[in-house]
Amino acid sequence: MKNLYLLVGALIGGFAVNAQMQPTFSVSAKHDRNEVRPVALKAQNTVKAEGQLWWSNQFDTPAEWAHVSGTGQLGMQGVWNIINAIPSTITAQQAQYQWPATFTGASGNFAFIDSDGAGASGVQDAYFQFQGNIDLSGAGNAAMYITFAEYYRHFQEQNFVEVSNDGGTTWTSFAVNTVAEVPVNTNSVPGEVETVNITSAKGTGPWTNQVKIRFHYVGAYDWFWGIDDVKIVEAWDNDIKMVTWFQATDMDNTQGLDYYHIPTSQSSFPGLTFGANVLNNGALNQTSVSLKATATDGYDQTGTAISINTSSTDSVSVTTPYIPTGSGTKTVNLTTVIAGTDADVTNNTASFSMFKNNYQYSRDNNIQSGSIGNVSSQAGQALKIGNVMEIFDNMTVSNIAIRLATQQANAVSNEYFAEIHKYNSTTEEWEYLAETTYGEVANTTATWVSLPVAGGPVVLNAGDVILLVACHFGGNPEIRFGLAQNTLENSVLGFTADGNSFRLTSPSAVMIRLSDEPLSVSEIENTIGMAVYPNPANTSTTISFNLSNEQNTVVNVTDLTGKQVYSQNLGSVNGAQKVSIDTENLTSGVYMVNVIVDGAVSTQKLVVRK
Repeated sequence: MKNLYLLVGALIGGFAVNAQMQPTFSVSAKHDRNEVRPVALKAQNTVKAEGQLWWSNQFDTPAEWAHVSGTGQLGMQGVWNIINAIPSTITAQQAQYQWPATFTGASGNFAFIDSDGAGASGVQDAYFQFQGNIDLSGAGNAAMYITFAEYYRHFQEQNFVEVSNDGGTTWTSFAVNTVAEVPVNTNSVPGEVETVNITSAKGTGPWTNQVKIRFHYVGAYDWFWGIDDVKIVEAWDNDIKMVTWFQATDMDNTQGLDYYHIPTSQSSFPGLTFGANVLNNGALNQTSVSLKATATDGYDQTGTAISINTSSTDSVSVTTPYIPTGSGTKTVNLTTVIAGTDADVTNNTASFSMFKNNYQYSRDNNIQSGSIGNVSSQAGQALKIGNVMEIFDNMTVSNIAIRLATQQANAVSNEYFAEIHKYNSTTEEWEYLAETTYGEVANTTATWVSLPVAGGPVVLNAGDVILLVACHFGGNPEIRFGLAQNTLENSVLGFTADGNSFRLTSPSAVMIRLSDEPLSVSEIENTIGMAVYPNPANTSTTISFNLSNEQNTVVNVTDLTGKQVYSQNLGSVNGAQKVSIDTENLTSGVYMVNVIVDGAVSTQKLVVRK
């Protein structure tokens, strides 16, 4: 088959994707206030048995530290400060952006730099340096860690720990919270502790009594970074850290996407392979590092072992596919395995749930960790956003479930729906296939809703690649849809109000699911089989529906302001009906098609594109 997504790299294709069909533009907006990303993939480091403690500092004496300005500082928000409470400009945004409400691990004073508070014109290239010398001469050539509690939200800023072994003449820089570990628009987790192997900073000789440390922040209208409880401790010999992990279908025969809900209808589902980027954070080179994957239904596989030198990062994988058996929730555990005993087992494991079920098929992990209402420059306008999926067996889709996030009060009663688009490998375009009936936001509470496919179930065929999107018509505020785990680049796509396609960069999976569960009697009775095609339309479109008995029927079309642009009274009609509408003189945009049968209204959306 012709793959829409080509995976490249070392482990499961490196879990990066490169689309053959490129959408019109990409979106990753820090201060689009309608876009929220999930928490970072990093796990909380619990308190553990440390190596020998050589030095510590809790910012209790502010005079011991100095802000060293870089370029373009703007006000107190753009510089390092020692404070004892999170700034109000940050706490005011916590609920919307979902970083931890408190800086767990901080006690009393802590260091903080606020790029967000400095505003759009602020630029930070800022160092915060301990003013004294640290004596590590008694450690000789021992491997060393620097550890610290941290609190952050990241957009595109860069964080570094920098160490000098010669009194500040030369510095060695260690990047932390890189985009591989902390994707764009992600947060720290409560109690997060960073552990950095700084051994290379000593050079070829031993440690001296002239050691200096500093923290370095580079940003421009990004977010913030808080630090406390800084320690230098002697490194453990064996410490493998799992930086990131991934699951996906086999890239050689599929689109290489991640899945979490697998219905019984997808009996040819090829299973998941696994991979992880891991860091040798210990003092010794490791000659045998592998990834082990187990699941509660008996799956147990260990991948090929590799060697990783100290302070180096590499990838390990399990390529024998995991295919969930039986029904119910399956727990999958990933663990790095070394020849010896890992000194810190809290940072080399990951766990997630798979769901084998009767009907639902999706790529979300069932954990809402963010939401989206729109993308950059589209505030108040219509939106379609969703996930690419692959169909492995014929599937008759009867309804689509959408996760509505917590809504603002003014979004109540606004309408939403879902659409299925199918990829045409010849034209390399997404083609509209079907949509659901419309739903209305009932209240502000986050909830799952299920909408039947308009006109009855639609058949998806084995080998189809589809784009399943949640849709709204705009408004102020817009309806918000739930987001789940960070997922693969180029696999979360959408359409703006003018029909242009886009992709989310550093995306999170949209919480939307196919279902082949049979419709209930009430759902069947509530539809007149209404369809609007072609949709989108250029010069004309047709509205079809079927009436079971003679009924007075009116068809009208309105724009999103409610202005009527077409109306036809069909009188008393019965059976299959078709109404053709000339759209040549309509401007590009979204319209509402209404079929009013004895006062009962059935509505579908019509997109006109020129």
